[in-house]
Amino acid sequence: MPEQDEPGVAADESRPLKVDALLQEARQQTGLNDFGTDQTFRVGLERLVDALEDMKPSPYLRADARARIVSMLGTRLRLVEDARQHPEILAIQIEKPLFIVGLPRTGTTITFDMLSLDPNARYPRDWEWLIPWPATEAATIDTDPRIALIQPMMDRMLETAPELATVHRFDCTAPGECNTGMMQHFSSTNWFAEIGTAGHAEWLLEAIPQGIYADHKRLLQEMQWKGPKGRWLLKSPQHLFDLPGLFETYPDARVVWTHRDPVTTFSSLASMITKVQRAVRLDPDPKVVGDIVSRTWTRAILNAIEAREQYPEIKKGMIDLPHREVVRDPIAAIRHIYSYFGEEFSPEFERRVASFSKTDEKAQRIGRHKHSPEEYGIDPDKVRRDLAPYYARYGNLI
Repeated sequence: MPEQDEPGVAADESRPLKVDALLQEARQQTGLNDFGTDQTFRVGLERLVDALEDMKPSPYLRADARARIVSMLGTRLRLVEDARQHPEILAIQIEKPLFIVGLPRTGTTITFDMLSLDPNARYPRDWEWLIPWPATEAATIDTDPRIALIQPMMDRMLETAPELATVHRFDCTAPGECNTGMMQHFSSTNWFAEIGTAGHAEWLLEAIPQGIYADHKRLLQEMQWKGPKGRWLLKSPQHLFDLPGLFETYPDARVVWTHRDPVTTFSSLASMITKVQRAVRLDPDPKVVGDIVSRTWTRAILNAIEAREQYPEIKKGMIDLPHREVVRDPIAAIRHIYSYFGEEFSPEFERRVASFSKTDEKAQRIGRHKHSPEEYGIDPDKVRRDLAPYYARYGNLI
């Protein structure tokens, strides 16, 4: 997430970004040269760089983007080197992962937070996705020095835009979303949300990026290598775009699709993105944000519906969860998920969920975020027309 006054970012940076120069800078910083045999990440990188330069970015934004991109390219070099020195990493299996998908703002985060309370769950912390190298160590999962680097950045962002606290949690030790990890492949919807690269968002609207799930799995292998063990719990709305790719990589995946009226979710997400972009010195047009949000996530839903109908293994591996059920009776909602997938809902897990839903501040955000479709140029009737297949199939769940 872009940072205000981040150390090491030159405020007078003016050099245009060039892909080859970024790759070379990462090589120089790490002393490594091998980006691996899979070069599919370069497609998203090229789109991202083009989109950023098309914005005629401020020196601050360009410098911030340069630092982040070079850091991610450095991570890729280090992961390739880790696998060269320790080939056993690539043999690590990711078995029966549980994914939470569904549109942003449909209760995915609170469902993720509650499921993470299972003592047998292993979830990526937000800081693990943000700085995935060096490999996580089980003994220091709660004290890793990366926490002290990232959390102050999040805290300063909330100081700049305190209203964001009503929208989302900003705790780098909490369960982190896969779309943050997908930034390493330069194919994440986070790039538009965080730095306003509309051209990159337009590309993702139509593209199914190749190699994104290979990178996703590689990051999980790095985390699992020396880190805590357990059944992986993962979450990202972006998985809706390519459920076939997810199941090809994780054939025994179990998926929870959360549901809420898309009109409400588009409005909520547009509000959140607008606030985030303002907090990092951008001046977004709310209606442009609303248009990109509506078109992006309409495509995601239609892709997911088609995949679910076309592939029996995807249909069998999915369960639907209405947002209203999470709000009304969180324990029953979690028990329903576990029952469907044949997992034990232990007394200790139930106790933790009950305590969380009653006392944890993350559970108290529900209903505090105020927004309206009109503010973001979102036409409810058009959304319902464009998503007629969704309303026909899942309207009873919203």
